[in-house]
Formats: sequence, structure tokens, C-alpha cells
Amino acid sequence: MIETMLALSTAHLREETCNDWLHRAPFAVFEKGAYGWFVSISEDDPADPPADLAECIAQARGLGCDWLMFDRDADTLTILPTHDW
Repeated sequence: MIETMLALSTAHLREETCNDWLHRAPFAVFEKGAYGWFVSISEDDPADPPADLAECIAQARGLGCDWLMFDRDADTLTILPTHDW
């Protein structure tokens, strides 16, 4: 089985999303060392995700990705908002 992953900068997420919501997400989320996360993209929309995360999930889903990887060293996309924290 081969799965696809979209790599995004953590700048696309708000600090609250990273430090609170991802730790209690109702789907698979794994910390990526000290500076990132792996987020599964399910077929169903998660219940009430933060808007910043929902935009990233929609982008990944639109590209046919199974996973999102957030990393502080990844590039930002101009089509997604960024947050300075």
C-alpha cells in the first residue's frame, strides 16, 4: 500500500490548534518530533475542526492525499493563510 502526504509549514496552523486541538483530535494525529505533526485525512470530515486545520485538510483532500505533515521547516503555500506565532 502506498499513501500520499502533503507537507505544509506549521505556520498554516494557529498556536491554539497545535498546542490544544491536535492533542485531543478525534482522528489519528502523531507528533513529529518537537516541531510538527502527522495528521490523517479521513473520508469523513472531523467534527468541528478549527478553521485553519479545516483549510489544510481540504487542500490535502483536494490533492488526493491520505496524510498531512506539518513541519516548521516546510514551505508555506500562498493559497493558505499563515499565522505568526
